[in-house]
Amino acid sequence: MNNQIDASKLNQSNIYEGGTLSPISADDLKDNIVAIRQLINNHLLLISEDRRKELEIQDYKSTIEYLNTSPFISIIAAIISFSGSILIGFGVNLYIQNPPPSYSWIIFLLGGILVLTGALSNILYPYARKWFNNKNTR
Repeated sequence: MNNQIDASKLNQSNIYEGGTLSPISADDLKDNIVAIRQLINNHLLLISEDRRKELEIQDYKSTIEYLNTSPFISIIAAIISFSGSILIGFGVNLYIQNPPPSYSWIIFLLGGILVLTGALSNILYPYARKWFNNKNTR
């Protein structure tokens, strides 16, 4: 029972670089196709794991960027919605005059578009962020 190995303390340097389990030298690999393939496969697995971690880090950076910029987008959306509400009020005030000016519906429509844009900017910002980030990584 004394010769049991604690797997939590193992890493690849303990195994491959003259390590504690059984040292592997270049002479052991010479003409040993199975061992060479095993080392190549292990290397390829590490490369794919590294790529996966890089993508995960990129996703986390994108999330952090979203969290940092979302208050700014919310402030802009509030300003746009406020401006749109003022235009709607002004358009309604013009429309109830007798006779209403011909441009009152244009002011009312512009205000409605601004309010809709302000409301949708908060909702659509995460999708726009993903779209722009995917375009930049290609």
